[in-house]
Amino acid sequence: MRPIHKIAMVCTTFVLAAATGHVMQTAAPEGMRADPSQPVTAAVMPGARGHLAAPALSLPRLTVPVMRRPAAEAALGPLPQDIETAPGACAAPQLQAALAPGASVRLTVLAPCHPGALAEIRHAGLRLPVRLSEDGGWSGLVPAFAEQALFQLGLPGATATATATVTLAVPTLPTVNRIAVILPPASGADLHGYEYGAAPGSIGDVSAAAPRDAETRLGGWITSFGQPGAAQAVQIYSAPAAMADLRLVLEAPVTPESCGKDLQGAVLRPVGTRTEQVPLSLAMPDCGDGEGAVMMPLPGFPLAVAAN
Repeated sequence: MRPIHKIAMVCTTFVLAAATGHVMQTAAPEGMRADPSQPVTAAVMPGARGHLAAPALSLPRLTVPVMRRPAAEAALGPLPQDIETAPGACAAPQLQAALAPGASVRLTVLAPCHPGALAEIRHAGLRLPVRLSEDGGWSGLVPAFAEQALFQLGLPGATATATATVTLAVPTLPTVNRIAVILPPASGADLHGYEYGAAPGSIGDVSAAAPRDAETRLGGWITSFGQPGAAQAVQIYSAPAAMADLRLVLEAPVTPESCGKDLQGAVLRPVGTRTEQVPLSLAMPDCGDGEGAVMMPLPGFPLAVAAN
């Protein structure tokens, strides 16, 4: 949205006065007008005195007026100008926040100078990758990890510092339990919440493939953040604080890219007024051991990362 430039223009008008002479003419009666196609000759009426009449009125000699400079207006000053939207510039990035269901925050990014950019939402130790639209915008739900939630926007070319920040109180945070799993984007690993004794693939298996949303009444939900070219991918599982029958499992597929390596990541969760972050390391099987997936159980809340 481009702001409209307001331009004040000051005009000085000069009025030129000149004397004007009027020349009297005698109109010929209707029907006696000369034919313009015939030559005009002078005729003398019989008995009339033949002479040329002298001009009855002499026109005054016009003088050229002297142009004067307009007086300087000391109080006028420079014309008003919108500095942020001057030609060749665009508005500064903005980050807006509003409360959302499930102890989440609806964030809106406005960054018209960064169309299509890979940006980061930074919050409580998380770096959530998001892709801006061609207008430099983005909007989405971000699960809060602090009751006084500070969000920062990171953009290309300004990775060391935040380009915009916003803080919002989230008083409903104690009503949910929440963890985040931080992994390499190409790992293909998924966080699963098996609710009420659910089997893999059933209605109680909550994952990126069946995420639900923050307004569900069935139980928990998954929020995923991952973009091509991002340094990391993040999956966040949230569940009502009263839910007890719950198993958390990290499932990592065995692929030619992951076999024989250690999958490194981290697990993060809010604890009181702080956020705990625990390193995660998952040893993948050798490449000759076939395909499949490695299941890493995570104890329920309060969270403690299981041993390999």
